[in-house]
Parts: sequence; structure tokens; C-alpha cells
Amino acid sequence: MNESLFGFRNPTENTLKSFQVLHDRLAKENVRLELEICSLQNELIEYHRSLDLSELLSNWQSIGSLGIVFFRPTPIDSPLNGAIPIYSFGDVAVICLGVIDNLLEIQEKLIFYGYQFNSKNNAAETLSYLLYNYLEISHLSPVKAMQVMMKKLRGRFAIMALIADGKWLMAGCRDYPLAVGRNNETVYFGTEPSTLVQFSPSISSVGDDPKPNIFCAALSQSEILTPDPL
Repeated sequence: MNESLFGFRNPTENTLKSFQVLHDRLAKENVRLELEICSLQNELIEYHRSLDLSELLSNWQSIGSLGIVFFRPTPIDSPLNGAIPIYSFGDVAVICLGVIDNLLEIQEKLIFYGYQFNSKNNAAETLSYLLYNYLEISHLSPVKAMQVMMKKLRGRFAIMALIADGKWLMAGCRDYPLAVGRNNETVYFGTEPSTLVQFSPSISSVGDDPKPNIFCAALSQSEILTPDPL
């Protein structure tokens, strides 16, 4: 298992069981997961961190109905591997894997608009500001904001975003693996298909296309929304 992004909407008892299976499998391999989670609770984005999947399982009720997760496998006896690429700002949380070639150019424009950065190397921080700017300053809809952002970015990457206003879970990629799964009313997104298949009986993989792909799931929607191709 590699570093991966994971997203869920409407987790059920089956989701909990799937996490338990993943936990047991990794334990046999003498591996634990570093986890960082942003989830939607009472219309607010809440942040959770765990160094072991068993901790997530024991506190499952506090996770919420929408969430984005970063997984990093680590040998049980090894030290932590450092910063985790997740960032929350206002009503927006973003995680990102891969490389964004024009990240510095985007940061310069955001600095001009008045945003201040904690780290010039944090893609998630940059994208959370950019998405927030489209939503709150340009007053774009969540789907349109994600479309505009994905068009602007260059490189090879996968992104997941959680938006509190309207209760949206977004997943997007450009030339990077991304899979979408569903188990009844639960929707899953993941960059590691071998992990996602444990949660969903069937998955659809995208991401090899150099053009951006976007998938969106709203808490109020029973279907995965797929905007027009970009």
C-alpha cells in the first residue's frame, strides 16, 4: 500500500467493517497507518488525526457523514514520516498528492489577493485558498469552482476537497490514478484501487488521461455527479 487519498460519503456499518479488514491485514504485515482526516459534522469541518487505524475505529461515531482522508503506511517500529498533505481553511479542506507544476505562480497571485502562506511547499494549503477564493470571493458554485480550479492547474496530481457549504465531497485528477466506488448509498473515492476494492464491490478507475477529471458527491444527492468533461 502506498500513500493514498480516500474520500467517503454516508459511511455505514459496512464501511467500519471494511476499515477493520484493512487494519487486520496491515497488522499482519507489521504496518500501521498514519491518518489525517477532515470530516463534516454539524455543518462544520472537523479535523482528526490518528497514528493507528484502530483509534479511528474506536472513535468512528465522531467521524461524520462526509470525509477526506490521507493514508500513509508506516512500519510499526518506525518514526513518523513527517508532514501530511491536508489543509483546512474556512469552510474548505483539501488534500493533494502528486506534483503541481504551476504551484508558485498560483501562490503569487493569491499573495497579491492578500493570502498569507505558512509554507510555500504545501500544495494543499495553496489549493484550499484557491478553492475558497472561488467560492467566497468569486461566488462560484462548488462544482464550477472545482472545474475552474482543475482547468488552472498543471502537472500530475490527485485532489480531494470537502466543502461545508452545500455539503460537497469533490475528487479530481490529472494524469494520476483515481477510482470511484459505491456500496448502496455509500460513495467512495480513492487513489489506491487495491484499497478501495475492499470497500466497494465494484470500482471505476480513471486518471490516466492528461486532461482533468472531476467527480462530485453531495450529501443531499443519491448519485455521484459527473460534470461535463473539461
